[in-house]
Amino acid sequence: MQIQLINYNGRNENDYSVKECNSFGQAHSLDSYDLNIIDLTSSSIWLNHSSITDFETLNCDNDFQTLLTSVLHSSKTKFLYILPPNIIFKTKYTTPIRGRGKDFLAREQLKDIIRSLVYNLKKVIPLDIDLYYEKTHTNLSGIRLSADFYLNSEMGEDFYDGYNPPEDMVYSNGSEKLVFVSHGKYSLTTLQAKNNDEFSVLVQNVLMDETEEEGPDWFQELHFFDDIKQDEAIQIENKKIEESKDKIKISKEIIRENKRFESILFKSGSELEAILSEMLEIMCDVQSEFEDRKNEDYSFEKDGIHYIFEFKGLTKDVKKSNVSQLVTHGHIYEETKEVVPDVIKKIIIVNRFKDIKPEERLPVSSNVIEVARNAANNVLIIDSLIFLKMFEQFKTGKLSSEDILSRFQEVGLCELDR
Repeated sequence: MQIQLINYNGRNENDYSVKECNSFGQAHSLDSYDLNIIDLTSSSIWLNHSSITDFETLNCDNDFQTLLTSVLHSSKTKFLYILPPNIIFKTKYTTPIRGRGKDFLAREQLKDIIRSLVYNLKKVIPLDIDLYYEKTHTNLSGIRLSADFYLNSEMGEDFYDGYNPPEDMVYSNGSEKLVFVSHGKYSLTTLQAKNNDEFSVLVQNVLMDETEEEGPDWFQELHFFDDIKQDEAIQIENKKIEESKDKIKISKEIIRENKRFESILFKSGSELEAILSEMLEIMCDVQSEFEDRKNEDYSFEKDGIHYIFEFKGLTKDVKKSNVSQLVTHGHIYEETKEVVPDVIKKIIIVNRFKDIKPEERLPVSSNVIEVARNAANNVLIIDSLIFLKMFEQFKTGKLSSEDILSRFQEVGLCELDR
């Protein structure tokens, strides 16, 4: 059995029993081996050097794309994907406010960003994956293997082609969580092999258990009893399954897009700015040519009215100083654009108490509302939850672009259900 180990650095550091070891971007011809083991457990995979918090980009994205192309074009070999344990994903590589040198300022355990984890795994695994966090142990041939994640039990059903059940499905001891599934040329496992003994038992006792003699090609063409009738029934049901899978895939994409908009309830900084700007363009039916000059966070002009926005993602409540900052940006905008104050609408969209559940967040301070309402300021404060509800009502047709622009004419605190 010829085995190629493919991992992050191309080094066989655990001395596994394989013929060759290569990195993701330098893998040798996959069909030259009986089995290619793609090891996704290295902590070096799960990071990027982006200057912003970004859990859906990896430094090795290009190598993953190269490898995925090779996987999809292979015809003879088999694959075993070893999924990662619950390690730390590191991002936002920049200089701390008070410090020297650069460091990763945003760190999350993979269990806390499973949606992003699955998104990244699918860059190199051509299968739909659902993962859940739970620490388990599994005994294989007397050797105890551990796992931090388990697979959705429905994956076993997804691997069923109507004729042959999944060749191997392994469940954890006691809790019966799916930790290994294999069918056709693809196998996935969350079990971790820390040495060659564990690696060998994983490969030999699970993946390569081929003791049952396979039937020849002509055997599949035989038809006795009600084989033909059952084949037709299988084809009909498989068609329904494929149609359902297509519908599920579409729904998952819609949910993913919804969640991106919903993320304004916890995001801050440039990520929050990008999503809010996109939502405003959709809601207000504008194509803004806004250029960030480090004053207002976003602006556009429509029907002779200039709308300027400040976006804030805060762990506490909005302050008077946030209102004053937007007022200052309004004065700068007047001078730059050479427009009168009456045609400028100043709006601050603020994600307050972003680390707390929306329903548990305190109301906006009445003192801050009074400052915003003051004739010298004329600022409208929109809480991120209210803004999200406005966007929802726009998407469902309850609010029009004209309705939203009308609400932007107000000052003080925006209250949607008035």
